[in-house]
Amino acid sequence: MFEGMREDVWRAVEEMEQLMTHGHITAKSKKQPKPTQSSTDGIPPSPQPGQDPTVFFLPNLAALPFHHVPRIKDCPCARLWTTIPPHKHSPPITLTGDIEALRTNYAVIKRELMSVMSSSEDLFTTFDSAVYNQVHNINSQQPEWSSIYLYHQGIQQSEMCNKYFPQTTNILETKCPHRMAGKCGLGSVYFSKLKNNTKVKEHCGPTNVRWRCHLPLFVPQSSKSYLFVGLAGVNEERISWKEGVPILFDDSFVHSAEHNTDNSTVGDERIVLIVDLWHPSLSDADRTAIGVLYPPGY
Repeated sequence: MFEGMREDVWRAVEEMEQLMTHGHITAKSKKQPKPTQSSTDGIPPSPQPGQDPTVFFLPNLAALPFHHVPRIKDCPCARLWTTIPPHKHSPPITLTGDIEALRTNYAVIKRELMSVMSSSEDLFTTFDSAVYNQVHNINSQQPEWSSIYLYHQGIQQSEMCNKYFPQTTNILETKCPHRMAGKCGLGSVYFSKLKNNTKVKEHCGPTNVRWRCHLPLFVPQSSKSYLFVGLAGVNEERISWKEGVPILFDDSFVHSAEHNTDNSTVGDERIVLIVDLWHPSLSDADRTAIGVLYPPGY
């Protein structure tokens, strides 16, 4: 289990063991580890400005707000977009192509969701209204952010997956080897819907050991909808959703989202499939250890 594990991951396991056994961290465990190498290929290592995960932080992982396709030659995210030849600096994980699998199966996933939405049963569950508000207060349309979870905090929602989304679930389980959900409680998979005039407030995700992928399924053409990631005035980037075009970002950075259309009509919602993926620089041993620290449903 421990071969190929990062020193920082080992320290996290050691500290958790100390807490569970003695209720505190010993002086030996608190000792600072030797500095690890900076991220390769010129990608800045964590922590970066605006990066403040709420649960678990691992230093010295490659850290950028967005991971765009043009940058893949300079970033470990290449392993998520497509298959690349292994080289001597590659981590043990070699299976690749999660995002490409989602992109090529966009029509299948969308068709399955459309079938569910066309039924009389509404499966979307609204998030707490404290985490979102209106884009424009003068707009009479009430904001709403809702979801359908396939995996929640690592646990598969079996009825939802088997009854309503069997094809999407099969794609996730057979073509997405970097999928975190099902193996660790820090990862989820869900459909996220923003109604017109909705803004998700700024927040940071729970950890930097995952990257988050959006697969846009429904994006009204007349919409002014954006995802903001990074610290404003420092490293913030803004990107708009396009149907069928995946977006990969590090949600341990502060981020927010807003969706606004020119006209309030039926079908004006923005809906994306959100898939949490392991940081591609982590080895099998790293992932196993983190999964033990934060198991599904932790």
